[in-house]
Amino acid sequence: MKNWKTTLAGLVPGILIGVNALLDAYVAGYFDKMSGTQLLVAISLILLGAYAKDKDVTGGTVKQ
Repeated sequence: MKNWKTTLAGLVPGILIGVNALLDAYVAGYFDKMSGTQLLVAISLILLGAYAKDKDVTGGTVKQ
């Protein structure tokens, strides 16, 4: 996690999409192609937010 803002920006929509996919699969009784794709998108968003940096962060501890 480089910055809490980018992590949160990936975590919130990722969790929402993931929960929606799991609820759809639960109601249907199985994972179909759509809910599986939603789950992959959710995981991708969470990972993107976790490993992204803000525009004013150089990778060190000092802002530009």
